[in-house]
Amino acid sequence: MTYYQNIIETANYIIKYFNEPIDYAVVLGSGITLELEDQQELGYEAIPLFPGNKHANRVKGHANKLTFGKISGKNVLVLNGRLHYYEGYSMKDVAFMTYVVKHLGVKGLFITNACGAINTNFSEGDIVCLDDFISLVNNNPLMGENDPRLGERFVDMTTPFDPYLVETLHNSAKKLDLTLHTGVYGFFQGPYFETRAEIRAFKTMGCDLVGMSTVPEVIAANHASLPVAVLACATNMATGIQEKKHNHEHVLQTAQKISANLKKLLIETLQNLK
Repeated sequence: MTYYQNIIETANYIIKYFNEPIDYAVVLGSGITLELEDQQELGYEAIPLFPGNKHANRVKGHANKLTFGKISGKNVLVLNGRLHYYEGYSMKDVAFMTYVVKHLGVKGLFITNACGAINTNFSEGDIVCLDDFISLVNNNPLMGENDPRLGERFVDMTTPFDPYLVETLHNSAKKLDLTLHTGVYGFFQGPYFETRAEIRAFKTMGCDLVGMSTVPEVIAANHASLPVAVLACATNMATGIQEKKHNHEHVLQTAQKISANLKKLLIETLQNLK
Protein backbone atom coordinates (compact mmCIF):
# COMPACT_ATOMS: atom_id res chain seq x y z
CA MET A 1 0.00 0.00 0.00
CA THR A 2 1.01 3.61 -0.44
CA TYR A 3 2.03 5.97 2.37
CA TYR A 4 -1.37 7.68 2.13
CA GLN A 5 -3.24 4.37 2.26
CA ASN A 6 -1.26 3.33 5.35
CA ILE A 7 -2.24 6.61 7.04
CA ILE A 8 -5.94 6.13 6.27
CA GLU A 9 -5.89 2.48 7.36
CA THR A 10 -4.17 3.38 10.64
CA ALA A 11 -6.60 6.23 11.32
CA ASN A 12 -9.55 3.93 10.68
CA TYR A 13 -8.04 1.27 12.97
CA ILE A 14 -7.68 3.78 15.83
CA ILE A 15 -11.19 5.18 15.30
CA LYS A 16 -12.67 1.69 15.39
CA TYR A 17 -10.60 0.69 18.44
CA PHE A 18 -11.60 3.61 20.68
CA ASN A 19 -15.02 4.05 19.04
CA GLU A 20 -15.45 7.70 20.08
CA PRO A 21 -14.74 11.03 18.38
CA ILE A 22 -11.41 12.64 19.30
CA ASP A 23 -11.26 16.39 19.99
CA TYR A 24 -7.53 16.99 20.51
CA ALA A 25 -4.27 15.06 20.40
CA VAL A 26 -1.12 15.42 22.51
CA VAL A 27 2.38 14.08 21.79
CA LEU A 28 4.50 13.48 24.90
CA GLY A 29 8.29 13.80 24.86
CA SER A 30 10.94 11.89 26.81
CA GLY A 31 9.98 11.26 30.43
CA ILE A 32 6.78 13.34 30.26
CA THR A 33 3.56 11.76 31.50
CA LEU A 34 -0.13 12.69 31.36
CA GLU A 35 -3.01 10.77 32.94
CA LEU A 36 -6.55 10.86 31.54
CA GLU A 37 -10.01 10.20 32.94
CA ASP A 38 -11.60 6.90 31.80
CA GLN A 39 -8.29 6.00 30.18
CA GLN A 40 -7.99 3.30 27.50
CA GLU A 41 -4.71 2.11 25.98
CA LEU A 42 -3.43 0.81 22.66
CA GLY A 43 0.22 -0.20 22.35
CA TYR A 44 2.10 0.98 19.27
CA GLU A 45 3.13 -2.61 18.60
CA ALA A 46 -0.56 -3.52 18.23
CA ILE A 47 -1.13 -1.00 15.42
CA PRO A 48 -0.54 -3.08 12.27
CA LEU A 49 0.86 -0.36 9.98
CA PHE A 50 2.62 1.81 12.57
CA PRO A 51 6.21 2.26 11.28
CA GLY A 52 7.81 1.62 14.67
CA ASN A 53 5.67 -1.28 15.88
CA LYS A 54 8.57 -3.75 15.75
CA HIS A 55 11.01 -1.49 17.59
CA ALA A 56 8.72 0.32 20.00
CA ASN A 57 10.96 0.38 23.06
CA ARG A 58 14.25 1.64 21.67
CA VAL A 59 14.35 5.01 23.48
CA LYS A 60 14.06 5.04 27.27
CA GLY A 61 11.41 7.38 28.65
CA HIS A 62 8.85 6.68 25.92
CA ALA A 63 5.91 4.46 26.91
CA ASN A 64 5.17 3.70 23.24
CA LYS A 65 1.40 3.54 23.41
CA LEU A 66 -1.72 5.53 22.64
CA THR A 67 -3.94 6.50 25.53
CA PHE A 68 -7.46 7.81 25.04
CA GLY A 69 -9.66 9.47 27.63
CA LYS A 70 -11.01 12.77 28.86
CA ILE A 71 -9.44 16.02 30.01
CA SER A 72 -11.75 18.87 31.01
CA GLY A 73 -14.66 17.09 29.34
CA LYS A 74 -12.90 16.77 25.99
CA ASN A 75 -11.88 13.52 24.31
CA VAL A 76 -8.10 13.47 24.07
CA LEU A 77 -5.71 11.07 22.35
CA VAL A 78 -2.21 11.00 23.83
CA LEU A 79 0.78 9.69 21.90
CA ASN A 80 3.10 8.47 24.64
CA GLY A 81 6.40 8.56 22.78
CA ARG A 82 7.45 9.23 19.21
CA LEU A 83 9.79 8.00 16.50
CA HIS A 84 13.05 9.90 16.07
CA TYR A 85 15.05 10.53 12.92
CA TYR A 86 18.24 9.57 14.76
CA GLU A 87 16.86 6.06 15.33
CA GLY A 88 17.19 5.43 11.61
CA TYR A 89 13.57 6.00 10.66
CA SER A 90 12.81 8.01 7.54
CA MET A 91 11.36 11.49 7.90
CA LYS A 92 8.08 10.17 6.51
CA ASP A 93 8.04 7.51 9.24
CA VAL A 94 8.67 10.19 11.88
CA ALA A 95 5.78 12.28 10.53
CA PHE A 96 3.42 9.32 9.99
CA MET A 97 1.38 9.69 13.18
CA THR A 98 0.94 13.43 12.62
CA TYR A 99 -0.89 12.68 9.37
CA VAL A 100 -2.86 9.95 11.13
CA VAL A 101 -3.93 12.44 13.81
CA LYS A 102 -5.12 14.81 11.07
CA HIS A 103 -7.31 12.06 9.63
CA LEU A 104 -8.77 11.31 13.06
CA GLY A 105 -10.56 14.63 12.70
CA VAL A 106 -9.02 16.38 15.72
CA LYS A 107 -9.31 20.15 16.17
CA GLY A 108 -5.67 20.60 17.12
CA LEU A 109 -2.40 18.94 18.11
CA PHE A 110 -0.22 19.77 21.12
CA ILE A 111 3.37 18.56 20.94
CA THR A 112 5.71 18.40 23.92
CA ASN A 113 9.39 17.61 24.09
CA ALA A 114 12.42 17.50 26.35
CA CYS A 115 15.16 19.81 25.12
CA GLY A 116 18.26 21.80 26.04
CA ALA A 117 18.16 25.51 26.88
CA ILE A 118 20.59 27.82 25.07
CA ASN A 119 18.98 31.07 26.22
CA THR A 120 20.43 31.88 29.66
CA ASN A 121 17.14 33.53 30.66
CA PHE A 122 15.75 29.99 30.80
CA SER A 123 16.42 27.46 33.56
CA GLU A 124 16.08 23.71 33.91
CA GLY A 125 12.42 22.92 34.46
CA ASP A 126 11.08 25.86 32.44
CA ILE A 127 8.31 25.39 29.87
CA VAL A 128 8.61 27.27 26.59
CA CYS A 129 5.83 27.81 24.04
CA LEU A 130 7.54 27.87 20.66
CA ASP A 131 6.94 30.77 18.30
CA ASP A 132 9.35 29.64 15.58
CA PHE A 133 11.97 27.03 14.72
CA ILE A 134 15.20 26.59 12.80
CA SER A 135 15.88 23.22 11.20
CA LEU A 136 19.54 22.27 11.48
CA VAL A 137 18.88 19.00 9.63
CA ASN A 138 19.14 18.71 5.85
CA ASN A 139 15.97 16.65 5.47
CA ASN A 140 12.24 16.92 6.20
CA PRO A 141 9.03 14.91 5.68
CA LEU A 142 8.05 16.80 2.52
CA MET A 143 11.08 15.70 0.50
CA GLY A 144 10.26 13.59 -2.53
CA GLU A 145 7.01 13.24 -4.43
CA ASN A 146 4.07 15.15 -2.94
CA ASP A 147 0.69 13.50 -2.44
CA PRO A 148 -1.91 16.29 -2.79
CA ARG A 149 -4.29 14.31 -0.58
CA LEU A 150 -1.96 15.07 2.33
CA GLY A 151 -1.28 18.72 1.50
CA GLU A 152 0.09 21.21 -1.00
CA ARG A 153 3.52 20.90 -2.59
CA PHE A 154 4.86 24.15 -1.12
CA VAL A 155 3.98 24.91 2.50
CA ASP A 156 3.98 28.41 3.98
CA MET A 157 5.78 28.64 7.33
CA THR A 158 5.13 32.29 8.18
CA THR A 159 3.15 31.16 11.23
CA PRO A 160 4.06 27.52 11.94
CA PHE A 161 2.22 27.50 15.27
CA ASP A 162 -1.52 28.08 15.44
CA PRO A 163 -2.24 31.55 16.93
CA TYR A 164 -5.43 30.44 18.69
CA LEU A 165 -3.78 27.45 20.39
CA VAL A 166 -0.74 29.53 21.35
CA GLU A 167 -2.85 32.38 22.73
CA THR A 168 -4.95 29.94 24.75
CA LEU A 169 -1.81 28.36 26.21
CA HIS A 170 -0.46 31.74 27.32
CA ASN A 171 -3.81 32.86 28.76
CA SER A 172 -4.13 29.56 30.62
CA ALA A 173 -0.61 29.91 32.04
CA LYS A 174 -1.50 33.37 33.36
CA LYS A 175 -4.62 32.01 35.05
CA LEU A 176 -2.49 29.35 36.75
CA ASP A 177 0.28 31.82 37.61
CA LEU A 178 2.72 29.60 35.68
CA THR A 179 5.67 31.10 33.84
CA LEU A 180 5.42 30.22 30.14
CA HIS A 181 8.34 31.46 28.08
CA THR A 182 8.42 32.07 24.33
CA GLY A 183 11.32 30.91 22.18
CA VAL A 184 12.86 29.57 18.99
CA TYR A 185 13.68 25.85 18.79
CA GLY A 186 16.64 24.47 16.88
CA PHE A 187 16.15 20.96 15.48
CA PHE A 188 19.36 18.95 15.76
CA GLN A 189 19.69 15.42 14.37
CA GLY A 190 21.49 13.78 17.32
CA PRO A 191 21.69 11.35 18.96
CA TYR A 192 24.86 12.82 20.43
CA PHE A 193 24.47 15.92 22.57
CA GLU A 194 25.69 19.05 20.80
CA THR A 195 29.27 20.33 21.06
CA ARG A 196 30.18 23.68 22.60
CA ALA A 197 30.98 25.08 19.16
CA GLU A 198 27.66 23.91 17.75
CA ILE A 199 25.77 25.56 20.60
CA ARG A 200 27.66 28.83 20.03
CA ALA A 201 26.68 28.64 16.35
CA PHE A 202 23.05 27.86 17.16
CA LYS A 203 22.91 30.78 19.60
CA THR A 204 24.25 33.12 16.91
CA MET A 205 21.55 31.85 14.56
CA GLY A 206 18.84 32.75 17.08
CA CYS A 207 18.05 29.43 18.75
CA ASP A 208 16.80 29.62 22.34
CA LEU A 209 16.48 25.85 22.63
CA VAL A 210 17.86 22.78 20.93
CA GLY A 211 16.40 19.29 20.61
CA MET A 212 16.22 16.14 18.51
CA SER A 213 12.51 15.96 17.65
CA THR A 214 9.32 17.96 17.05
CA VAL A 215 10.16 19.87 13.86
CA PRO A 216 9.30 17.01 11.45
CA GLU A 217 5.90 16.74 13.15
CA VAL A 218 5.35 20.50 13.01
CA ILE A 219 6.20 20.57 9.29
CA ALA A 220 3.81 17.68 8.63
CA ALA A 221 1.06 19.37 10.65
CA ASN A 222 1.41 22.54 8.59
CA HIS A 223 1.44 20.47 5.40
CA ALA A 224 -1.81 18.83 6.52
CA SER A 225 -3.40 22.11 7.70
CA LEU A 226 -3.57 20.71 11.23
CA PRO A 227 -3.45 23.41 13.95
CA VAL A 228 -0.40 22.74 16.14
CA ALA A 229 1.33 24.22 19.18
CA VAL A 230 4.49 23.10 20.97
CA LEU A 231 5.42 23.13 24.65
CA ALA A 232 9.17 22.57 24.92
CA CYS A 233 10.43 21.48 28.33
CA ALA A 234 13.95 22.63 29.19
CA THR A 235 15.37 19.54 30.89
CA ASN A 236 19.00 20.64 30.76
CA MET A 237 21.15 23.62 29.87
CA ALA A 238 22.84 23.16 26.49
CA THR A 239 26.51 22.23 26.20
CA GLY A 240 28.83 24.95 27.44
CA ILE A 241 26.05 27.00 29.07
CA GLN A 242 26.86 25.25 32.34
CA GLU A 243 29.97 23.26 33.23
CA LYS A 244 28.37 19.85 33.44
CA LYS A 245 28.13 16.82 31.19
CA HIS A 246 24.86 15.53 29.76
CA ASN A 247 23.14 12.18 30.18
CA HIS A 248 19.70 10.87 29.27
CA GLU A 249 18.86 9.90 32.86
CA HIS A 250 19.09 13.53 33.97
CA VAL A 251 16.81 14.54 31.09
CA LEU A 252 14.21 11.98 32.18
CA GLN A 253 14.37 13.01 35.84
CA THR A 254 13.86 16.69 35.02
CA ALA A 255 11.05 15.86 32.58
CA GLN A 256 9.22 13.95 35.31
CA LYS A 257 9.44 17.00 37.58
CA ILE A 258 8.05 19.23 34.82
CA SER A 259 5.13 16.86 34.14
CA ALA A 260 2.96 18.19 36.99
CA ASN A 261 3.01 21.80 35.73
CA LEU A 262 2.68 20.65 32.14
CA LYS A 263 -0.40 18.62 33.05
CA LYS A 264 -1.96 21.62 34.85
CA LEU A 265 -1.33 23.80 31.81
CA LEU A 266 -2.79 21.30 29.34
CA ILE A 267 -5.87 20.73 31.50
CA GLU A 268 -6.53 24.46 31.82
CA THR A 269 -5.89 25.02 28.11
CA LEU A 270 -8.22 22.23 27.00
CA GLN A 271 -10.88 23.57 29.34
CA ASN A 272 -10.61 27.01 27.71
CA LEU A 273 -10.62 25.78 24.11
CA LYS A 274 -13.82 25.81 22.10
